[in-house]
Amino acid sequence: MTPHDIWRSVLYQRASVRTSIQMPPLASNLVDTNAMAVFVAFINGLTGTPALAPPVLTPSGGTNYGSVHINVQPPDTNATVYYTLDGTLPTTGSLVYSNAIILTNTATVSANAFETGFNNSVAASGLFTILPPIMFTSSGSFSNGVFQFQLSGSPNQSYVLQSSTNLTQWFPISTSTPSASPFNLSDPNATNFQKQFYRVLLQQ
Repeated sequence: MTPHDIWRSVLYQRASVRTSIQMPPLASNLVDTNAMAVFVAFINGLTGTPALAPPVLTPSGGTNYGSVHINVQPPDTNATVYYTLDGTLPTTGSLVYSNAIILTNTATVSANAFETGFNNSVAASGLFTILPPIMFTSSGSFSNGVFQFQLSGSPNQSYVLQSSTNLTQWFPISTSTPSASPFNLSDPNATNFQKQFYRVLLQQ
């Protein structure tokens, strides 16, 4: 039992979080919210140094294309957040968070809050997978004279499909702003040329 620290108190964690330390599975799919409130009040009523709540990562993790901006919300305005990009536990010797963390490569972000008069928080962490801004997910196919291929990229970004017959002069065919990924792009005039090259650009 840890005073003022539900994040490290086994009593609270075993009753509320489905982990390896949780109570046996019988009747464990439904949380008794009234009982949990009693546990919180009991833990916070114990004497001892209070602990900071963990910082909040936004987004909390996931797959992104090209890059991702991660905002970290400290538990209060007086807390200092330290973070690492390799999944190790942050200490006061780690990087200090001041502005959004910008990732262009896959990384595990871990953040920890520290403040005088408090025990440091437990770490919040998230795995951020960074893929190339644009990925061809199919080699393309013809149907009724239309050449179509599938791509993956960030939704709600604008993509410009260009074509060339000599890899020197490029001409725009269409612009698409997909709402989801993957998405399709097509050239309705593909059969007008003996050979055709394609590229897709992210419109800034």
